[in-house]
Amino acid sequence: MATIKIIDDDVEHADNLAVVLKGAGHETTTLDDTEGAIDKLMADKPDLVVLDVMFPENPAAGFDLARKIRQTSEIAQLPIILLTAVNQEFPMDFSAEDIDPDWMPVQEFLEKPVDFADLLKKVDSLLKK
Repeated sequence: MATIKIIDDDVEHADNLAVVLKGAGHETTTLDDTEGAIDKLMADKPDLVVLDVMFPENPAAGFDLARKIRQTSEIAQLPIILLTAVNQEFPMDFSAEDIDPDWMPVQEFLEKPVDFADLLKKVDSLLKK
């Protein structure tokens, strides 16, 4: 069983993700903002993070947190799946092709609404690595 940290300001969405991931046998915890997330990730050391992009305090907070994770040696290798509705709210055509070690340092990218079967495939793939 893997431990997965869900970081998303949409509590209902995070709860739905948690139900799906728990149903697949994973243990989950959630955070509804990015403040203090690095300390919490270092304390909890999850196996994977599911991270939203946009937060009320900063529309790019998820990108910023992903970069901070990569710069923190204790958790730099933590797999990250980035979730976003940014293309719905601000049509910028972000996609998995934009994954980049500096700008978008994540392993996977999914748009909301999330296809749960696709999410589970990506989670399983990343956890096997």
